[in-house]
Amino acid sequence: MFPTANLSLRKFFMNTLIFILLVVSCTDDFNSCYSNNTMATIYPTAEACEQAMIPSIKKFASYGQQIFAQCTKLYTIPHRQEINLIWSVTNQGNFLLQSQNISHNMSTENEADVLTTSSPPLLPSPS
Repeated sequence: MFPTANLSLRKFFMNTLIFILLVVSCTDDFNSCYSNNTMATIYPTAEACEQAMIPSIKKFASYGQQIFAQCTKLYTIPHRQEINLIWSVTNQGNFLLQSQNISHNMSTENEADVLTTSSPPLLPSPS
């Protein structure tokens, strides 16, 4: 079994396309991983999301020995809704991410559309 978690973001979205940067912190053996809503940030463009990756990794480096960061694009409906990010890290260190849009008691589940212009950095925390 590998770590998995749900994150819920409740926001008012003006754009139909948003980019979410999710940071996940793990131990070296990937047996324990952690993320919360403060480790997920919404951006209006892919470029803004990717530019925030390295500063976010540095910000959360003290949270664990291995840090994953991934920008994911999601389509939303322009009103208040909830987005669940469902993530997991395998014992081999593979970072998996899905999204679920929840609106008006209806939900749609999607594989997160991970941006292909960058790979998720996996960096050791500073000594």
